[in-house]
Amino acid sequence: MSKKKSGTAIKKYNKAVHKEALKKWNKEKDSRNHGVFNNMKYVLGVAWKNNKPVFFAFFLSALMSSLEQILSPFFNRYIVELALGEQNRIRLIIICISIQLGITIAFSIKRNSESYINNCGQYSLNQIFMRKLIIKQMNTDYENLEKTYLNDTYSKAESGASYISSQAIDVMSRSVSSILQMAAFGGILAILSPLLILIVGVPTVLCYYISRRKMKWVWNCYTPAVVPEERKLNYIVNESNELHRAKDIRMFNMQRWFKKKFDQVYETRMDLAGQRDSWENKMDIFSLIVSHVGDFGAYIYTIFLVSSGNIGAGEFVMYFNSIMHFSNSVKLWLDNFSAYQWLSNNIGFSREYLEIEEKTNRGVGAKIPTKDCEIEFKNVSFTYSGADKPTIKNISFKLNKNEKLAIVGLNGAGKTTLIKLMCGLYDASEGEILLNEKPVNDYNRDEYFDIFSAVFQDVAVLPVTIAQNITQSKDSNYDKEKIYSVLKSAGLYNKVMSLSQKEQTKLVKNVFDNATEFSGGENQKLALAKALYKNSPVLLLDEPTAALDPIAEQEMYMQYAKFTKGKSSIFISHRLASTRFCDKILLIENGEISECGTHQKLMENGKTYAMLFELQSSYYKDGVKNCESKK
Repeated sequence: MSKKKSGTAIKKYNKAVHKEALKKWNKEKDSRNHGVFNNMKYVLGVAWKNNKPVFFAFFLSALMSSLEQILSPFFNRYIVELALGEQNRIRLIIICISIQLGITIAFSIKRNSESYINNCGQYSLNQIFMRKLIIKQMNTDYENLEKTYLNDTYSKAESGASYISSQAIDVMSRSVSSILQMAAFGGILAILSPLLILIVGVPTVLCYYISRRKMKWVWNCYTPAVVPEERKLNYIVNESNELHRAKDIRMFNMQRWFKKKFDQVYETRMDLAGQRDSWENKMDIFSLIVSHVGDFGAYIYTIFLVSSGNIGAGEFVMYFNSIMHFSNSVKLWLDNFSAYQWLSNNIGFSREYLEIEEKTNRGVGAKIPTKDCEIEFKNVSFTYSGADKPTIKNISFKLNKNEKLAIVGLNGAGKTTLIKLMCGLYDASEGEILLNEKPVNDYNRDEYFDIFSAVFQDVAVLPVTIAQNITQSKDSNYDKEKIYSVLKSAGLYNKVMSLSQKEQTKLVKNVFDNATEFSGGENQKLALAKALYKNSPVLLLDEPTAALDPIAEQEMYMQYAKFTKGKSSIFISHRLASTRFCDKILLIENGEISECGTHQKLMENGKTYAMLFELQSSYYKDGVKNCESKK
């Protein structure tokens, strides 16, 4: 191996590394739900179910490839015999033409089959698996998306799906082809001498084990060293291209830092690549020598037979070519052992993610109420995956029918977590949540989502028209008057009407050249319009005025009573002035309810809520006084 210029040299593959890798391998193997045979059967089943032409093209390609290879030595034999002027020349001409015609037809069918597999089959399989993963990703329990190990599983599954599409059919096709060729060329060599099979086969098997040792070093020594460097490079490249980083990069002159870090990581990455190249070259040269020992031995034996007159020139050419083909077919067959295991691992990654069990009810549930919803928390606690302590602790309260509830508290108090529990994104770790006196898991979770119209802090804007963003439908037959009504309630009507295409204006300039880009406050208004258009019986507003200016915020407060009429609503805000519009206020501190009541009652109590309210008021008053004094 080349000497490491920087960092640490990659360790050699010795007995200790082998023992550690074998232990890890057995542990991973025991944890897998599906074996190699089961995974290959699964892929074939998917191909058969979704694209039968690919299934047939795969077998046809293997068969025609084998036939083309098998016919080639026979054609060479008879063409040599014809050239040497042996008897029955007419017969030899007919045989040569027939064999060549067979080779041409086999080659044409193989080429068309492979073209279909490469252009349609692999892409089709890739899209089938990616579609499965995307649907699972969008429908799995929300809290699964925040679990690190499941995110890692998804990353492996996504990579695995890509590998399945590019390799599955090819590996299985090569396996069938190699078995057919081994049988055919092994039979040809056995006619001459069964000893030839051993002379050619044993060195080929040894080459397989040399290749295995080469790959074990790559898997167990090289990969662990290179993955962190790849991750660093990806981070640097991705962050330097992110639009939201562009301002900081320019304003704080971060270009030098990115360039320096990129050069450092790139140098280490290239040095690791050089070490791999050095190791693989050594193994490849050793394998080439071993392989040629067997082939040369077989060649010498056939040369001896033809020179001693035991076989003719045509037979010599046939056997000579058969030695090479037999050696290659054995090598291909052995290589597929590793390929099958690698392929099975990637199929397993995808299947394991697709088979993640869901905690929530996705089957038949209780009938969902269409209005007058009452939600009750009974001694609810929630702990995030991997966290040492709960974020929400033993909370009990009730959101009554048509009640306007405010939830306030400092950052990190647990307000947003409480909302996610209420709307079904999380399941309580302890206690229970009831909808109209029934546990929420009695309802189908997707149907349960329908009772909520939510505006979260992070606004998702889709690259479609304003109308489609609001209706969340690809259908252009929307209720125009309803859209205008919610735009007015959200304070976005005048902005939309000023655009040339009004509600048909596309959003997200990164996708459409003629799109409009909304400001942060306008995006928040758009999210509110979307929630109002959905018109669900429960309205959730998580910091809906965070990106609004004071005037827009005041306008929203004035509209609040109007668009919450006949609904139960929850309003989360840091700005305690907004809570006066609500019937009841919960103050959350350290994941617990510390105060509950109306604004007036909490002010009279003179505790934390009153202190925070007076503190915010004083900042505002002091700010006004300072501005006036400067004038």
